[in-house]
Amino acid sequence: MSISYRTRRGFRRFFTGLGITVGGALIAFLLWVVWAGRFIVYTPDGAKLDFSLSETFPQGEIAVEPTQGPTVPIYYHEPELDDDLPVVEATPIRGYYIDPNALKTDIDSVIEQVKALPSGTAVLLDMKDIKGRFYYDTSVGKTVSPDIDQTRMSALLQTLMTGNYHTIARIPAFRDWEYGLNNVPDGLPKKGGNGSLWMDDSNCYWLNPLAEGTRSYLFRITTELRSLGFDEVVFTDFRFPATDKIEFEGDKYQALSQAAQTLVTTCATDRFWVSFCASDPSFPLPEGNTRIYLENVAAADLKQIAQQVTTDDPSIHLLFLTDVNDTRFNDYCVLRPIDSAH
Repeated sequence: MSISYRTRRGFRRFFTGLGITVGGALIAFLLWVVWAGRFIVYTPDGAKLDFSLSETFPQGEIAVEPTQGPTVPIYYHEPELDDDLPVVEATPIRGYYIDPNALKTDIDSVIEQVKALPSGTAVLLDMKDIKGRFYYDTSVGKTVSPDIDQTRMSALLQTLMTGNYHTIARIPAFRDWEYGLNNVPDGLPKKGGNGSLWMDDSNCYWLNPLAEGTRSYLFRITTELRSLGFDEVVFTDFRFPATDKIEFEGDKYQALSQAAQTLVTTCATDRFWVSFCASDPSFPLPEGNTRIYLENVAAADLKQIAQQVTTDDPSIHLLFLTDVNDTRFNDYCVLRPIDSAH
């Protein structure tokens, strides 16, 4: 069947007009996208347009490349706190640890016990729990423990920092319910959990030692504790949970070793120690001002344990937490309950 010339010409005019219309609409759409791009606001729920932003745009300003200023070195910690002080030779420390329950029930008694300690005594106290609640007024975390009287806690810290003590802050490392809840990408997911985090028997989430957010979080806590005047921080739960229900790619031993080395490198100084509480004496202790803390060790096993520690001087870099008064512990760093001091 043949199509008449008039009909073909009508089709040609129709498709030509349609092409021009579509092309014009496409150009108009692209121009609108470019113009509207500056009004796009990105939120956790997605992107949206906010035309009220037009009020914030400066009018008539020309972008000028900034002039090159002097370079400023950036430090990961605050060396100015230590620069004017002499370097102290590392020596064994001996002292006492404070029961965290006493901070909640009888903190005034703790203050009096601390005041009675001789000069140079090492004192350890907990500054955070596994739920992510801090025991002091912090700028890092979101929650301060409601069980701690902050006025009395400030008095205890003032007593410690104005006295001649070696002060040690103890905090959980990779076990933190609140941080895990609010920072899921930094946690350890459970197998088959569609991205949800694994939770232990205490309803706590565990963090990934290799996650950048986890390392930054621990760094900020350590820096804050140092600014408060502490001489040392010791991390508990610096390990992976004992379960096969988590997803983690890579060597766990190497991950812990790398995380420990990063913390010591970025936080430890000539006068500030970064230490780790472990269950295995062969924990990969980095070089530097750092110690390994061990608990529940029998006095008869001390020498055998010391031989397994990866350090050249166990008398300085190995510390025992014990409630036993056996003098063989005194060959190493040792902390006992503060109630046993008097």
